[in-house]
Amino acid sequence: MLGAYLSSILILLLGYVYPAYACFKAVEIGKPEQLKMWCRYWTIIGLATFAQNLTDQFLFWVPLYYESKLALVVFLWHPRVNGATYVYESTLQPWLAQHEPFIDSKMEEAKNRVQDFTSRYFQQFSNYVQSRSGEIVSYLQQQIPSMASNHKRGGAGGFTFVAPRDAKEAAANAFSQKND
Repeated sequence: MLGAYLSSILILLLGYVYPAYACFKAVEIGKPEQLKMWCRYWTIIGLATFAQNLTDQFLFWVPLYYESKLALVVFLWHPRVNGATYVYESTLQPWLAQHEPFIDSKMEEAKNRVQDFTSRYFQQFSNYVQSRSGEIVSYLQQQIPSMASNHKRGGAGGFTFVAPRDAKEAAANAFSQKND
């Protein structure tokens, strides 16, 4: 038995590093059949990785569990067996084709929920930043009069900050401060 640690390292190397490089080579060479095989491989590996996160907590005690995972990874990409194509064509593709409308509707629903969630929380974050920036401006307004009094005593500074209502007023304030 290889054990969990060594099996995990081999799974990373043989299940991710080697296939990633082989996929790179297939893209560079431009063989459509190779690209199709690697797309199938990565689809199955993605689903297997998802399932693995659920099953590892319950099946880690089964003898040769990690070694079986390693064998599955090699089975999927090995050219003699071409397991990814077999699993995809015999199991995954028919199931996905049958459930495609349901999956698409749930994916669209999830996408909309994520967009709603992010826009709602972005708006809350934006409001929070705006409210905090008002506190900073008010703090600066409190500090600037003391700087003006320091200027009368020979300190640096000497201007009064007035919060403008719009860009036109901000420009007018800046111009008037410049001329003073």
